[in-house]
Amino acid sequence: MKYHYSRKEGWLGNPCGLVYFKGKYHLFFQLNPYLRRYGLMHWGHAVSEDLITWEDLAVAVSPEDEASCNSGSAIVHDGKIWIFYNATTSSGEETVRAAYSDDGVCFTRPTENPVLTSPFEESGKFREPFVFRYNNGFRMIVGAGKDGIARVLQYESEDLLNWRYMGELLTDGRFGSVIEAPQLVEADGKWVFIIQSEKHLPSKVLFAVGEYDGEKFVFDDPEDPFKPVDIGTDFLYPVTGEDEEGRKILMAWMFSMKMNSSAVSIPVEISVSRKGEVCLIPYGELRSRQIRESRFVSYSSGRLRVLFEGRTLFDKAYRECPDISVIEDVGTVEVFLDGGREIISMFIC
Repeated sequence: MKYHYSRKEGWLGNPCGLVYFKGKYHLFFQLNPYLRRYGLMHWGHAVSEDLITWEDLAVAVSPEDEASCNSGSAIVHDGKIWIFYNATTSSGEETVRAAYSDDGVCFTRPTENPVLTSPFEESGKFREPFVFRYNNGFRMIVGAGKDGIARVLQYESEDLLNWRYMGELLTDGRFGSVIEAPQLVEADGKWVFIIQSEKHLPSKVLFAVGEYDGEKFVFDDPEDPFKPVDIGTDFLYPVTGEDEEGRKILMAWMFSMKMNSSAVSIPVEISVSRKGEVCLIPYGELRSRQIRESRFVSYSSGRLRVLFEGRTLFDKAYRECPDISVIEDVGTVEVFLDGGREIISMFIC
């Protein structure tokens, strides 16, 4: 693939962290290095200077006393990359653990691990920690579920190792029994709350815009806050980061169960329009790689379609033809509509 990170060996899962460190972008992702299927999860690691061409590095963290090193996030602080991941024990308990690196290659686990355990006394879901700066400290939000109701839990810290529970940032059973990959990102003076729902509503990955004061998130649209941006079939588990100038970047897992194919999506820049809409547009050099006419994308008789060899893979009604641009790669298309207000990310073969 020309524009996407992918692997020829092992099983590539979802991205877990994206940071800019010492002149390079570091991408972390779920990886089973032994088999081409989900299994004993490690944190894979690749670096790039332009977010297009990637060089594989050694695995960042491998299971030791954990049964699996699952998803999480990464942040740069005090000259180190810190990663936080959801570790599963052999008994099924989910905890949050950390590791850090001075050189961006070799990672050390602190003795304070696990840095967090679930606040639920009995069985509950507790996964995918996302750590970000807020004022002079840090916040962590964790996807969770209890009693069949999806939740996002919130913590604060001054040193990334000692965390104080602040309570539930979001509780909503409409998203199923658990929220995954929660993230908070500030862009264009607004906060964007990103979640992955257990249910398709109509997409799993949803975005909301609002205000965040370090404790509460107030939605701009309290009646219907979370909306899909990518409406394709193969866009899951997004991860966010910043470039060297502070622009917010998002990459996601492109995964097709039907085709048993996976890759990391192209990087897109997150912005918020004057109307309060989340927009995702190709980042950097990739903007010049967009094309206006694609043999895989058509609009006629009020319908926009994605097709491959005569088969319709995506079909949606639009009253008028949206502004369309497309990035084609080996086996994939990413379609950007009306300046990134909607995206269609798909494997086509």
